[in-house]
Amino acid sequence: MRTMNFRSGLFLFVPLLVATVAAGCNLQESDYAERYVNSTPSVAPTPGPQPKFTQALSTEVAPPPISGGTLAVAPDGRTAVAADPDRDRVYVVDVPTRTVKHDVALPAGAEPGRVAIDSHGFAHVALRNAGAIATIELATGKSSLRALCVAPRGVAFDAKIDAIHVACAEGDLYTVPLAGGAVQRLGLDRDLRDVLVLKDRLYVSHFRGANVSILSRDGSYFGESTRGGNLSWRMAAPPLVDGQAEKDDVALVSQDPINPAPSTNGAGYYGSGAVDTCNSPTITATRLDVPGEESIRIPPAVLPVDLATDGREYAIVAAGNGHTPELPQIFIHRVKTRATDSSDFPSSSSRFTPNPGCNEMAKGYVPGQAIAAAYDGEDQLLVQSREPAALYIMSPDRQRVYKEIQLSTESREDTGHAIFHSNSGGFLACASCHAEGGEDGRTWDFVEGERRTPSMLGTLAHTAPFHWDGTIKDMRHLVDHVFTSRMSGPNVDEAQVSTLQTWLFRLPAPPKLVHPAESVERGRVLFEQRGCVTCHSGKEYTNNETVDVGTGALYQVPSLVGVGWRAPFLHNGCAKTLAARFDGTACGGDKHGDVANLTKQEINDLSMFMDTL
Repeated sequence: MRTMNFRSGLFLFVPLLVATVAAGCNLQESDYAERYVNSTPSVAPTPGPQPKFTQALSTEVAPPPISGGTLAVAPDGRTAVAADPDRDRVYVVDVPTRTVKHDVALPAGAEPGRVAIDSHGFAHVALRNAGAIATIELATGKSSLRALCVAPRGVAFDAKIDAIHVACAEGDLYTVPLAGGAVQRLGLDRDLRDVLVLKDRLYVSHFRGANVSILSRDGSYFGESTRGGNLSWRMAAPPLVDGQAEKDDVALVSQDPINPAPSTNGAGYYGSGAVDTCNSPTITATRLDVPGEESIRIPPAVLPVDLATDGREYAIVAAGNGHTPELPQIFIHRVKTRATDSSDFPSSSSRFTPNPGCNEMAKGYVPGQAIAAAYDGEDQLLVQSREPAALYIMSPDRQRVYKEIQLSTESREDTGHAIFHSNSGGFLACASCHAEGGEDGRTWDFVEGERRTPSMLGTLAHTAPFHWDGTIKDMRHLVDHVFTSRMSGPNVDEAQVSTLQTWLFRLPAPPKLVHPAESVERGRVLFEQRGCVTCHSGKEYTNNETVDVGTGALYQVPSLVGVGWRAPFLHNGCAKTLAARFDGTACGGDKHGDVANLTKQEINDLSMFMDTL
């Protein structure tokens, strides 16, 4: 829930604050009352339909944030494999008969994500929260797990070398031969997302940077394909034609930051008052980059968690519209027309451009909340819903559900999860910036000044007040002043606010990063000796105070849980790396803890320790 006026460059990980802190002062209750309780926030006009929250439900086990892209179709064109991160299951489905052939249970909390299907009849599923790849035999449903890396994200089958490539968020790209043999590891930057094989090259996307690294199989670097947005939710490539790829680049759906000026009266603080080039009030818009065509912007497609293609069209899945029945969740961009195609929905053409244009598209409506899409061998568009758990076969014009395949009867409806992921009415969701419960890697320009989007993964419980300035004392005020007022959202009652707090407070910390134990231990000792624990204390590594650490104003002491995933650091992104925070006068210098005269080895050890928190 933190946005407006993008300022900084592209960074590959996630943010918050790092630090040791000199003595400071807390935000007084009277200051809070003057700024928030005794004033009426400006309410931006509602630019679009609002979501419907009719219940207040919290599940016993909180569903994970939406990551999307959990559906694939086998080479036979009829077998679909749907990963279900909400229920920790994988379904093997025969599409023509609408039958679930196998319902494969995985370890609790595994969070299955991307799926790749090889030529031998096996599906390989990235287990995002289990550090492993699940391999499932499509004929029998038998499965096995292989531990591989800290945070597996993308997975792709490479037919030429009979191997799978796995992109891991910590920055490693693995190549695993299916017939056995040595696993190869290539170190890249952190925040890896998808991996695709195209014309003997590997394309690896970075989530927050929305850039794509192009590599050979042996790891040789060919360069970067840079897009204008960030949060690259999904990368896709058209299917092969006669064994060859038509294009030598990939398509990418991401989010494009719009640049509204800060409003002095508070309206539009989170973007509700801004208007983009498509005349839509928003601060971040969905962007589609298709090889050889101009980029297009699709503001109504909120939270574009998946992208699928059959070679002639691209289907974008907008999960953020899932709780607003009046809004479509499927957007179709046509790039090529077949002679046999008689459908009449609009077409659009698009090159990668810094200022994308706007195009009318076909729009598809589905029940529930869509999270993934794929095309089968009959060119039918399949759409996966997370709640209810179902697979929808769309009509030939892609605009409505033609047939339905039930995947599970277990409900995972959670009102807090719904609020967080819903298009508020202002063409954005909390998850538009706090993607997957984390953040967008951006520093935005608010009325109060530059503010780095904070992560919510394991950092919210017991850390009130909220926001960098410590001006939001509890979840009730956060919802009222952010979601309802500044994001143009609907009124949320007390019970529903409670479900949001419950869901947010249950968000787990990111997977722990691993470094040499000796260096980590030396860093821990330094962390205590240099007084970092004065403020970054307890299991949350914060004392919840609002202090001036030499940066010129009062800011909240942030939790350091998962801080290694969140570069650049501090409220304005002043340190691009953990080591940079301790170098000279950066980010408050010696007023920000006892950091003077640290050797390079000590800085490295401190960084290693903090990286593992």
